[in-house]
Amino acid sequence: MDTSASASGAEDAQPPAAGQEPPAGLDTPPYVPYWHPGSTDLPKKGKAITAWSAKTDPNVAFNRSCVPLRTRSQKTELRAHGQARAGEGRVMTCAEFWGTEQNPPQGVADHRYYAFSHWQYVDILVFWAGIASGGLICPPNGHVTDAAHRNGVKVYGSVFFPPSGDGGNPNWVKDFIQKKTVAGKDVYPVADKLIEAAEALGFDGWFINYETPTDAATEAGLRATLAYAQARKTKVEFCWYEAFRRELTDSGTQRNEFYLQDGNKRVCDSVFLDYGWNSENIATSVTTATKIKRSRYEVYYGLELVRHVPDNPRLARLVCPAGSTHQGSLALYAAHTVSNQPKEPKDAWLDYFYRAEADFWTGPCHDPSDTGWRGIAGHIAEHTTVHSLPFVTHFNAGHGRAYYHGGTKVSAGGDGWANLSLQDVLPTYRWITRCTGNSRMFASLCFDEAWEGGSCLRLTGALAPGYRATVRLYQTKLALTDGTKVTVRAKTPSSTEYSFNAVVAFDDDPTGLTSIALSTTDTSGWKTYTADLSTYKDKTLVQLGLCLDLAESAKTDLAYDIRVGQLAVHTGAVTAPGAPSSLTIDRATTISPTRKALRLSWTPPATTTAIHHYEIHRGPSGALIHLGATPNTVYYLAQLDKNQDTTTTTVTVTAVGADGTHSSGATATVTW
Repeated sequence: MDTSASASGAEDAQPPAAGQEPPAGLDTPPYVPYWHPGSTDLPKKGKAITAWSAKTDPNVAFNRSCVPLRTRSQKTELRAHGQARAGEGRVMTCAEFWGTEQNPPQGVADHRYYAFSHWQYVDILVFWAGIASGGLICPPNGHVTDAAHRNGVKVYGSVFFPPSGDGGNPNWVKDFIQKKTVAGKDVYPVADKLIEAAEALGFDGWFINYETPTDAATEAGLRATLAYAQARKTKVEFCWYEAFRRELTDSGTQRNEFYLQDGNKRVCDSVFLDYGWNSENIATSVTTATKIKRSRYEVYYGLELVRHVPDNPRLARLVCPAGSTHQGSLALYAAHTVSNQPKEPKDAWLDYFYRAEADFWTGPCHDPSDTGWRGIAGHIAEHTTVHSLPFVTHFNAGHGRAYYHGGTKVSAGGDGWANLSLQDVLPTYRWITRCTGNSRMFASLCFDEAWEGGSCLRLTGALAPGYRATVRLYQTKLALTDGTKVTVRAKTPSSTEYSFNAVVAFDDDPTGLTSIALSTTDTSGWKTYTADLSTYKDKTLVQLGLCLDLAESAKTDLAYDIRVGQLAVHTGAVTAPGAPSSLTIDRATTISPTRKALRLSWTPPATTTAIHHYEIHRGPSGALIHLGATPNTVYYLAQLDKNQDTTTTTVTVTAVGADGTHSSGATATVTW
């Protein structure tokens, strides 16, 4: 693959590292690690994975994902696009969130970050990285894995064997396949280390990007190494990038099915076929997959996105034909380049990013049900992980210009923040709005204010008297009981002739939308609306949205600009989180006389099920200033400034519940 083209595109989208390197000899940030397979021909910045151990690496705790992989589901009746299909073709997206080196572990102090959020159409994310002069084996950021797992998407790290022109070295491949005999059995140390890294850092597998020319014996060693990893029966998966052939075949000089299945040995879990394939290649691959008793959907057909390829829509339809069985799965190379642009001007970046992402994933109308150029949503039915109560979203996209708690800004200025660990499960349908009469509605994410996090849902438009505007938001699978409620926090018009409603559908009639009035006693600001769903106990909620009505008695249209900061379905009060304790400054590094970097750790409460994440603040009480957040129990604070403090600064950590409720805090003191 053309990794050099991918990397050059990522440089524009990549924000600067938070903080800066400390003076020589002091603690360096716990950057995401990278390795070479062994010690042969190591470049200056290279490190051998065979010399690494999760037990002794002090940075492992900062880089691990803490969100388990959630179960996801699809429902054909609830697909946005009539020609999309469920349970067939899958989508693998290969995207670069950062470069290989100096990759911050828990987010960055800049909102201009590749905050991908169309997870409902993706099955596997490949964290794209790797460069000959740095590292070939690159695990993913923990915070990216957190966001993917929250949406039921698996995450693979990258193993890159570069082409000769990009510094590829056959000796690195030979290091990868070295074996030893232990207690009379052959073992492959690099494969063992790949599994160890995935398990320790909490991700799901590895993408083997093999482009270094070697020989038949070395390639046989690669297959043996990967088959050994499969035979260990762990949950760690492997995907093979087939760079040299455009189909899966079990005969002739192009035979390559043994990278997927070698006789009775499972070698890899899937194969990514290089670009340039056609309908004949697909037919051969389907036949071969059937012969070796593997699913056709384990064969991914590559679409290159790093350069504009006008033929991609036609190629996608070859793999996922409209109205008939999918022939395989889609692999999207350099998906981050869909929305790349220069980082300036800052104020325009968010608008461009979300517009470009929507163009690709849901089509230029930004409506996944649109029947024009369909985007990925025209092929693949949406997934959901919204399966259990309480379900709470603040429409937090995982980045923003500022950070908010309870509708109040709690962060200091700068370029904002990005941390995908905090990204909510965003709306399944972006955006499906339906209006009656000449009413109008436009839905979007808004970064000008929020209830919790960095963004909220914005609904703008106009209502005509006697008519309605509706937005479908979530596909769900929520079992309702007596006392289940919907709660919404929103800024809404003050007109008494206007009504705000929840829209729901149930499993016995999944496409039949029912409007339920929301009520509030608040009169201004962020209002809290509620509706009781007890009438629908023992049913399963499968759709959730909002709608606006204007009474026929209204004398004129009502223009509206609504901000929705929270949408929740819950039974009783959402459980408040317990408080952390024993906040410890494990290491403080002086960057300058007025700036320090801190390694922090704390003890979680005895019960953690109510905790969504922890937040780190400046100050002991009152109006705390937000410094960072993580679902982890360690945090690297890259930059704490002295500001107006004279001799000490108090740092506080609180636990935050699903609805944004904070626990009491644990504190520690920094001495200047």
